[in-house]
Amino acid sequence: MKQVINEELNRVKKELYLSAAARYFDETGYKHFKISDLAKELETSVGTIYNLFGSKEELYVEYLILKLETFLANLKEHEGSDPLENLKIYLTHKYANFIQIEHHRHEPITNDPYFFHKLDVSNHSVVDEIHQYLVRQLRMLILVENTNHRHLAILFKKLSDGFIESYLYGECQAERIVDETIEMFLHGVRV
Repeated sequence: MKQVINEELNRVKKELYLSAAARYFDETGYKHFKISDLAKELETSVGTIYNLFGSKEELYVEYLILKLETFLANLKEHEGSDPLENLKIYLTHKYANFIQIEHHRHEPITNDPYFFHKLDVSNHSVVDEIHQYLVRQLRMLILVENTNHRHLAILFKKLSDGFIESYLYGECQAERIVDETIEMFLHGVRV
């Protein structure tokens, strides 16, 4: 019984520490994130954090998974019957993490040279669920026989990744970024 209690305590502690680390990663980015600063904020030891997460990199991966789970929950909450609108919702929520879009209040994450890791966490069920969401939308939108919709979902994701980078280099504007992404993707698919 003692082992079960300790496992549950560690699970809760890990969840609380991850929540605090997420706020800290959001503010400082990966490069400037220090386990020692997090330990001070949590009033615990650096060793306790390392016992729970193993390394800064493992903590960061847990943070990315948490962000992706939140992203997926937002997609599911706002998913409607119009696949084009659902793709726009996907892009709006995705871009809001990196680009200041007027109806999102928080600052974009542009001060972190490692922020593109957020785009490429793989081998996790949440990433697969996000791909499945895109595949569902593309199946309803693109009715061309023998289309590999999973492949299109990957291409759509990578195109939107490219739009973020283009925005950061000043090559596109935030005002029309969602519509431009959709237009470019659909034009390429239909030609």
